[in-house]
Amino acid sequence: MQRSITKSAMYNGLIMGVIFSINFLFSISKITLLVLSTNIIAVLIVVGIYRMTIKFRDTACEGIISYWKAFSYILYTFFFAALISSVVKYVYFQFINPDYLGQMYQDTMKMLTTMKFSITDALEDQTKKMLRPATYTLIYVWSNVLMGIVVGLIMAAFIKKEKNIFED
Repeated sequence: MQRSITKSAMYNGLIMGVIFSINFLFSISKITLLVLSTNIIAVLIVVGIYRMTIKFRDTACEGIISYWKAFSYILYTFFFAALISSVVKYVYFQFINPDYLGQMYQDTMKMLTTMKFSITDALEDQTKKMLRPATYTLIYVWSNVLMGIVVGLIMAAFIKKEKNIFED
């Protein structure tokens, strides 16, 4: 059964990874309508993962799934989606728009200066390290996994389905 979870989560993670990538590309767009549509896509992600987990429960688990198995499935799916979308993010930051993170660094330093925050050399170095393509992409991966944990903890309670005492 574990292999079934992984295989299904990988497949659905690919689909969700594409959706995560589209959401990312819309979020960095300069077009207001696309940026606003990221909220709709976020809702679609939640609805999509719900439907995928229900389908997994009904097909692979014969209609019965425990809370922790549903949680694991959701977490695996988010993890695989995060890996897929991380490739898109890395390519974007490294090759398509390498100035994006540099501009983000400048904006961050401006904001800290405006807030009269004490800017030390160590803070500057740490900020530069965080805004490298690989490091920033890893931050995205972990934030997506964290989102999967939160969604999974809540959603698994609605998806779990125990065997009925009247069933064989």
